[in-house]
Amino acid sequence: MRPPRTRPLDYNERATAELRRNPSLSSPDECARACRENEPPRICYYHFTLEYYTVLGAACQVCTPNATNSIWSDCQCVLADGVERGILTANRMIPGPSIQVCQGDKVVIDVENHIEGMEATIHWHGVWQRGSPYYDGVPYVTQCPIQEGNTFRYQWTAGNEGTHFWHAHTGMQKIDGLYGSIVIRQPPSKDPNSNMYDYDLTTHVMLISDWFHESAVERFPGRLAVNVGQAPESVLINGKGQFRDPNTGFMTNTPLEVFTITPGRRYRFRLINSYGSVCPSQITVEGHTLTIIATDGEAVHPVQVNTIISFSGERYDFVINADQPVGAYWIQVRSLGECGIPRSQQLAILRYARGPYQPSTAPPTYDYGLPQGVVLNPLDAICNRPREDAVCVSQLKNARHIDQGILQQRPDVKIFLPFRFLFYRPEEVFQPQTYNRFLVAPTGDHVISLVDEISFTFPPAPPLSQIDDVPPEQFCNGDNRPADCGANCMCTHQVDIPYNAVVEVVLVDEVQQPNLSHPFHLHGYAFNVVGIGRSPDRNVKKINLKHALDLDKRGLLHRQFDLPPAKDTIAVPNNGYVIFRFRADNPGYWLFHCHFLFHILIGMNLILHVGTHGDLPPIPPNFPTCGDHLPPITPPLDTFH
Repeated sequence: MRPPRTRPLDYNERATAELRRNPSLSSPDECARACRENEPPRICYYHFTLEYYTVLGAACQVCTPNATNSIWSDCQCVLADGVERGILTANRMIPGPSIQVCQGDKVVIDVENHIEGMEATIHWHGVWQRGSPYYDGVPYVTQCPIQEGNTFRYQWTAGNEGTHFWHAHTGMQKIDGLYGSIVIRQPPSKDPNSNMYDYDLTTHVMLISDWFHESAVERFPGRLAVNVGQAPESVLINGKGQFRDPNTGFMTNTPLEVFTITPGRRYRFRLINSYGSVCPSQITVEGHTLTIIATDGEAVHPVQVNTIISFSGERYDFVINADQPVGAYWIQVRSLGECGIPRSQQLAILRYARGPYQPSTAPPTYDYGLPQGVVLNPLDAICNRPREDAVCVSQLKNARHIDQGILQQRPDVKIFLPFRFLFYRPEEVFQPQTYNRFLVAPTGDHVISLVDEISFTFPPAPPLSQIDDVPPEQFCNGDNRPADCGANCMCTHQVDIPYNAVVEVVLVDEVQQPNLSHPFHLHGYAFNVVGIGRSPDRNVKKINLKHALDLDKRGLLHRQFDLPPAKDTIAVPNNGYVIFRFRADNPGYWLFHCHFLFHILIGMNLILHVGTHGDLPPIPPNFPTCGDHLPPITPPLDTFH
């Protein structure tokens, strides 16, 4: 008996059908090309099918994934670190398909949601969305979420070059597998550091991610007895790795990622930190110096280091010179902070062509790792002087032209944003008839996040396209708190910013938890980092808003305006501060938030509303709408005859 015909959901069927219908579109492989000056831009088409999937499923009986091909996969087997679990995927790949295009290309991605019972959105992290704010991918801010069975077409211009990535921005889907890389290349003549490398290969993207051995929802709001906290068990490098069970010592034998280089050549590598937990990540390459040439897509003057510490959402481009003896060398990624307790790490291999496949040295362990040498982005945040052992992000020098307005003494708008946790007693959070959200921290404490004493809640409809469907009283900020707001003030935190103003933001860490530094990401912009540090007043043990304001008044919040680097994600040192500036020339509703997934869920976000609705581009035709449905209560049905 012939099996019933099923509706094809695979990438190839849908994507090729669209490409056949529209000959002006280019395929992912065609768009991943060397970029040349004066070459006409392409329209690059992608189709993502989102669905539930499995690590080590039956697909692994059909085929084994070959060498890295992040743009397209012809094998639907997902190996991860060799531990079976349920996951979420785009096109049955982890990471999902890599978007690799040239600056100026138009990128079109049809996202088809087949995750039963779940909505979804995709955020294009690092892409400014100039002229296309409706496709930024934030649910209930820039769009309505994509319902199960629906397809949403994202389309944007690859305007700002560099290393970026995409990830789900709904719930905890990102940490379960919905993420992938974005590389926007430019002609060498436009790259101030093009003389530093010979090759920029599609396969030299290092996408690192923390990895649970169960669905992330199992860790939220959190447990009190088994698997407490939100520390992941493992790490993946381009979706690959091995795992040693700490209880049994058993090691999986899944393949490690391998990056191949040729002796005598210089290679550009693109590091993307896709962590969702609170852990920083540290990467070291055995025997090789890393020459930093960009961060978050923004070029910097080259700096040589041996180790890079990165936080969730950050990207660093570096050059490796293949000047060592032909062989294979370990790449070690260690998770720090809270992840140091389970000794979470992963390995990959840097292999010289025509050399051995395995390193001759023993694999580095968490406790006996590769030498750190000079560290980029040190956790101690001692950034007000040059150091031999470390380079702070704020000490990097911008390789691009800087808007002179950024460097003026006084910004047009200055915003202080302290952030902290509010601790609940159980009898407070579990009162009958109340339903306050919370996160169970590793200590067992029940907390929510506050930014400027407000815990963010999403509006019922996206203000970008449906401002009339959002009650005005839904919005609030530090100067406009609802009258009935208590300590756990919950509303849609929005700060209005005049179009084209020079804005300075001062982030102040009032959480003050050792080994916990919060990375904040701004949608729609890159900003210039002008200060990172801790209080210079040694009599002050813990910084807070009042102290930060006093330091600023006395001129003691250190700022440096000598080619300040540009970024879109920056980690605030624990018990410290970060100062950055940007020109508000991209109108829209832009989310600004801690990039730790579980902190987003409990309110460590706000919206920067730039300009007015008159400054926005037109709403796309037939743009989906959503919102509350609260009609008048009708009389009982038995009254009708």
